[in-house]
Amino acid sequence: MRTVIEPLHEAELAACAALGAKDPGRLLGHLRWCLHTPYAEALALHVDGMLAGVATLTHFGGSSRVGAYCITDGARVQSIEEQFIDSLLRTTRAQREWPLAVQVDPEERAPWEKQGFVAEQAFQTFANGLFHEADRDEVALLEPAQALAVLHLDRQATGEDRHALLLEHRFAAHAYVDQGSVRGALLPMLGHGLVLADSADVGLELQRWLLPTQRQIIVPAGNLAAKEHLVECGYGIVERSVRLVHGEAPGLRPELVFAWPWGGV
Repeated sequence: MRTVIEPLHEAELAACAALGAKDPGRLLGHLRWCLHTPYAEALALHVDGMLAGVATLTHFGGSSRVGAYCITDGARVQSIEEQFIDSLLRTTRAQREWPLAVQVDPEERAPWEKQGFVAEQAFQTFANGLFHEADRDEVALLEPAQALAVLHLDRQATGEDRHALLLEHRFAAHAYVDQGSVRGALLPMLGHGLVLADSADVGLELQRWLLPTQRQIIVPAGNLAAKEHLVECGYGIVERSVRLVHGEAPGLRPELVFAWPWGGV
């Protein structure tokens, strides 16, 4: 059995997107973004000349994450999947010796753990509720002068330097500003939306701003205030995922994250 792992070619975009059973359209958009983004890349897996998988990597300033990971049932043979995951690790190490994170369904964590990934944080996806109207005057469109404060808040919350990703997705971003200080941020265009805040009061208000624009909202299992607010609004859990990290975990602080952009790959 001959296995080849190489950078994704544009001619294979449609075929790779078809591997995304959950949402092929979203996967296609993500793959296109990776092909045209300097800090992202996509790898295709071929087994005996046939397309068998695709995975993407996004590189930050000191860490990386797996953005998508799709593999056919036939390629889930242990040795092939190990090769594919190992190729993601080797590609990341070519950048630097820094951590690599992936977020998967809890039932799909075994092959990653076998390669040395360790669980960092559980996440829950909520849907099908009725949101409360947001009404705080402190929330307004993000101004350029506030961008650095948002980047600082994100680094506090995630332990990662994700400035390129956040600045690229700051369109329609909002900030919660109290007496001239940025205490929270909402980036609705990043995945399913990102909400960061230094307190539950601020985070829940920004969460209310996000809910009308998203069918689903993803929150860390460790943020009890965010979860209780969603349950109060009638939302229920429709999916669970777990973030695994290979290498030293960046130090995600769930109490500062009231909406997370990504669910399981």
